[in-house]
Amino acid sequence: MRPGDILWYALKGLRDRKTRSVLTIVGITIGILAIITLISNTSGFDNFLTEVLSRIGSNNIWIVPVEGSVKFTDTDVMMLSRLPGVKAAAPFYFTRVMLKSGSIEKQVNFLATDPRIIKLILPDLELMEGETLQPADVAVVALGYKVAHPPEDPSKRIRLYSSVSVLLQSGQTIKTRSFMVGAIYSEFGSTPYLDVDNSILATVEAARNIFGTKYYPAIVIVASSPDAVEPLIKMLKEIYGNDIEIISPLTIVRNVRAIISNFSIFMLIVASISLVVAGIGIMNTMIMSVMERTREIGVLRAIGFTQRHVAAVFLAEAALIGAIGGILGIALGVSASLFMGDVFARMFQVREAGTQVAQMLQISYTPVITPDLIVESFFFAVLVGIFSGLYPAVKASRMDPVQALRAE
Repeated sequence: MRPGDILWYALKGLRDRKTRSVLTIVGITIGILAIITLISNTSGFDNFLTEVLSRIGSNNIWIVPVEGSVKFTDTDVMMLSRLPGVKAAAPFYFTRVMLKSGSIEKQVNFLATDPRIIKLILPDLELMEGETLQPADVAVVALGYKVAHPPEDPSKRIRLYSSVSVLLQSGQTIKTRSFMVGAIYSEFGSTPYLDVDNSILATVEAARNIFGTKYYPAIVIVASSPDAVEPLIKMLKEIYGNDIEIISPLTIVRNVRAIISNFSIFMLIVASISLVVAGIGIMNTMIMSVMERTREIGVLRAIGFTQRHVAAVFLAEAALIGAIGGILGIALGVSASLFMGDVFARMFQVREAGTQVAQMLQISYTPVITPDLIVESFFFAVLVGIFSGLYPAVKASRMDPVQALRAE
């Protein structure tokens, strides 16, 4: 008997029992859908974390005083810069200000640190126009791309060497300072902690003049390597105890990866259980089919079907259930993955963080749907169908033809 004949006969068997076949296929579809959605989103999120580390620097550590505790000064900066494993340390300012320039008026971030370590903190940040700020600049600032090119009004822009005013709320008063635009950065993209595109970058001296204090709201430390981050964090805790909050992208990413990994394993187990249940459903369907078609099996044996042919027919039916469920699961899984990627990004978006440095957390990732994932999911669904149909197929093939023909 040709494979095409077996396949046609198997399809006929599924059409004759449409309702039961559809319900069984749905079980496989749900399992494959869950697996594709989970794996693609996990891979996409992992790629996002890797990109974040490369963009904001895996060696960065921010320390922020707990309210009412230690006050950072130049002495702290010098002391921290001499710790083993430290490549550089500098004061760091981060707050929200009002920017005015001609008809442009918008809320932006105000970042200030030593210009010499900007490239260490943000390795991928590139200058588009102007010149890099110098530590002594007190009347010059650099603008992020979206500050200079407001996306809400493409017809407006702030040009190099133009004047901008910065308005800062300080208690009941509003401080106003004017600066010249000395540099404009290329589009960087939003990352956790630092939304550079929507920021004004200034020097420490400029920030001191605005805030009018010798104390620093935060210090950024650049470790010599990723391996030096954890030892440095331990040293910082020994030095300052509970008087500071430590923010490390590398540590946070590692913790998030561990959580995502554990969650993924749990969800894969759940998805696998759903496929096991679907497999049991296929087995039940095929066993019922064998019982209902006992006389038909007897007829097939009587007209020349061998045991192998009978087993092949029922295995083909089970494989078809897996294949159809796999195809539907892949189609729905791809759609669900893209939809859930957008949902998860919105769920994890944090606009009000606990510290100034950790504000404007933006998470945006694309699920990774590879050809390998699609092919493996399809064959996995088919294998579940074949494995589940193996026992019913063997049972059907071993029926006594004479007894089968006597069945009503």
